Amino acid sequence: MSINKVQAIKTALILIALTAVGSCGGAADSMAPPEESPAAAPSGAGEGPDLCAGLVQDKRPRAVTPLERPPLRTPITDPAFGTRIVRITDVSPSEGEGAVVKPVYSTTQAWNADESLLLLWHRGAGFELYDGHTYAFRGRMDLESPTDLEQVYWDPVDPDVLYYPSNYKAEPRFMRYRVSQGSSELVRHFGGPPTDCPSGWDYPLSTGADPQDMSWGPERVIGLRCGPTKFLYSIPTNEVLGIFHDQSHTAPAATFDGSLAYHNGRVLDRELKPARTLDVANPYEHSCLGRSASGPVLGAVDFDGSPAGSLIVHDLTTGRKRPIISQATGWPYPPSGTHVSGLVRNGPPGWFAVSVVGDPTDSCLLCQELLLANVDTGTVCRVAHHRSWSHSGHWDYWAEPHVGISPSGTRLVFASDWGGGTTVDTFVVELPAYGPSRAKP
Repeated sequence: MSINKVQAIKTALILIALTAVGSCGGAADSMAPPEESPAAAPSGAGEGPDLCAGLVQDKRPRAVTPLERPPLRTPITDPAFGTRIVRITDVSPSEGEGAVVKPVYSTTQAWNADESLLLLWHRGAGFELYDGHTYAFRGRMDLESPTDLEQVYWDPVDPDVLYYPSNYKAEPRFMRYRVSQGSSELVRHFGGPPTDCPSGWDYPLSTGADPQDMSWGPERVIGLRCGPTKFLYSIPTNEVLGIFHDQSHTAPAATFDGSLAYHNGRVLDRELKPARTLDVANPYEHSCLGRSASGPVLGAVDFDGSPAGSLIVHDLTTGRKRPIISQATGWPYPPSGTHVSGLVRNGPPGWFAVSVVGDPTDSCLLCQELLLANVDTGTVCRVAHHRSWSHSGHWDYWAEPHVGISPSGTRLVFASDWGGGTTVDTFVVELPAYGPSRAKP
C-alpha cells in the first residue's frame, strides 16, 4: 500500500468520523520449486461454464474511442470489445472531493453470498448498499468505525451478514453487522490472551495493508493483526488458530478452504508455521487469493520476476508458478495500476479478473483494460475499457478501477472517472454468462 493510498484512506475515515460518530517465525522454509510449464493444467481444469465464451481473445491493440458517460442504469455496449456495461451510481459533482462512489477493493467481495446485495463506498458518507441485480440504491449502513474502508467483509454463506474490525474508542473489537437489523454486535474483543491486542491508536485491530478476504466456507477463517501481532481467527469456534509476530504492515490471509494461509510470499499452515516460500519477486505487489481446480492459488502482478506479468499464478500447495497474462505468453510487460480479483466463491474454479490503468493517452495493449483469465486452462479474454485515468487525473487512488469479480464469476464491478471526469462512479460489466440482464433503468 503506497503512502498516498494510506493518507487518502485515513483522510476519508476521519471525514466519516467527524460527520457521523459511530457510523459510519518458526521452521526454515523449503526451497521454491521450479516454474511450471505454461501448457500444464491440473485435472478438472475448465470445469463449469467458460466465462470467456463470446468475448475477445486476441492480442491486437484496441484504442479507447470517445464514449459519453452512460446514463444511470442504462446498459451500453463497449465499442472495442462488445460487452455490456452499466453505470450503477450517480454521484453529483457538487459533492466536490466527496464525489466518489466506488467498490471497496479488488480483494474484498462486493456482492453478498447470493448476489442480492452490493456493497460500495461513498467518500464522505460511508458504506452504501445497492440491489445486487437492479443496482437500485438500498441505503447506508451505520457501522461502528471500521478500521479501514477496504476491510468490510460479506459472510461467505449468510447473505445478511458482514464482518469488520473496528477502531471505535480505540478498542480491538471484531464486529458482525446484520443487514436486516441495521445494527452491529461484538464478535470478540482481542484485548485478552492469546493475542493481547492493546487499546489505543498505535496498533488498531485490522486485516493489514492490502488486505485479503476471509475463507469462503462456513468455517469463516480470517487473518488479523494488531501491530506486530498477527493471527488467524475462526469466527464460528471463536478460536485463534495460530499466532506469530513480525514488523510488517500485512496480516496473514486464509485460503478459500481455510487449510492454509499466505503472508508476504510465504505459505503457512493453519497454526501459521511456515510450509514453503513462493517464487514471488516482490510480495508487496497487488495480489489476490483464489481457487483453482487443484486447490488454493495466489494470482499476482509481477513487475520484477522472470517472467514478468500482469497475472502470474502460484499454487499454494505445491509452490509452482505459472504465467498467465505475461511476457512468457505473448503479452506485454505489465503496465502500472494493476489489480487482481479471484473471489469466485460460487462459480467455476480458476477464474480471475484483472484491471490495468497504464497510460490513459496510449493505445497500448492492456492499457485501460479489464481482463478475465482462467489460471487452469490459460484462457485470457479482454472484457472492456474502464476509461479511468486514476493517477493521471484528479482523483488518484480514488479512481483506481479496483475490479472485483462476483461470486458466480459472471459480473465485474469497477470504479471509473470516465476519462478524467469530475466524479468517480461505479460500473458493472455483465458478462454473457450472466444471462438475460435483470438490471432495470
